[in-house]
Amino acid sequence: MAGLGDNVGVEFDLRARMSGSATLDGQFVRVWYFDDGQSNSGFMGDRSTPSIHLEMIQGQFITVHFNNASQMDHTIHFHGMDVDQQNDGVPSTSFAVPPFGTYDYEFTAPHAGTYHYHCHVDTVIHYHRGMIGAVIVRPPNGATNLAWDGGPTFDEEVLWHLQTFDLAWKDEMVSGPATARHRPNVFLLNGKQTADALVDPFTVVNFEVGQTAYLRVVNSAYQWGRVRLGGLPFQVVASDGRPMRKVPTTDVWEIGPGERYDFLLQSEVPVSVEATVDYLDDYTGQILGQVATNINIV
Repeated sequence: MAGLGDNVGVEFDLRARMSGSATLDGQFVRVWYFDDGQSNSGFMGDRSTPSIHLEMIQGQFITVHFNNASQMDHTIHFHGMDVDQQNDGVPSTSFAVPPFGTYDYEFTAPHAGTYHYHCHVDTVIHYHRGMIGAVIVRPPNGATNLAWDGGPTFDEEVLWHLQTFDLAWKDEMVSGPATARHRPNVFLLNGKQTADALVDPFTVVNFEVGQTAYLRVVNSAYQWGRVRLGGLPFQVVASDGRPMRKVPTTDVWEIGPGERYDFLLQSEVPVSVEATVDYLDDYTGQILGQVATNINIV
């Protein structure tokens, strides 16, 4: 996690790497990712997929010092953050950073909420292989228990990355005929399959009766994800970094690729349930696979 600073001149370091690894469905997979150049600096300082997440405060002027420490072109695209074209990280409308090159991305942190960043060079492959991360923008006072200025407060906060992986693509370096169809056979939550996600300390949701949990969900899969919190009702309070105009209460929510939603969860009784994400076929709605984790309210 990159730290919060004062209201001006906040700087982050991001480095593109193509040397990460993961074991997915028993197979060794070389993953690509972003870190900050420090050891163990991937997601929550624990893994290289998904990549490190960034935290900043609404209204801060942000500089991201990008170091492309690899042998391919890469960029950073700040998905949903409305930066100018020069800092948008889309090669066709701005430029790509060449191997071992550097660039300083600059922008003002937008409305407090949940955002997403990824490489936009040959996105089909680079996104799939793990060059994705989240951005959390805090409200102007920097509070870490407040969703946005005037928004809900919470006691526990958890970030979920939805991901799928097609093992047939694991050695592909560029997109082409072999990547015309994505047929996922690995289904992940924060880079973990169910057996590990059920006990992963950064994925399991733990809080107390009478408290409120805030769940930030980023869909970095190529499929829709259907989220259920074990039958518990929850409020959908924000979408793509903005408050919902009408806040629904539901026990199931579907999230499209690239979307972000924020959920509020409470309970007046102790309960332990299994939360699930079903990954859906775009055409048929059929469940392609599932990942699960635990919610414990004590």
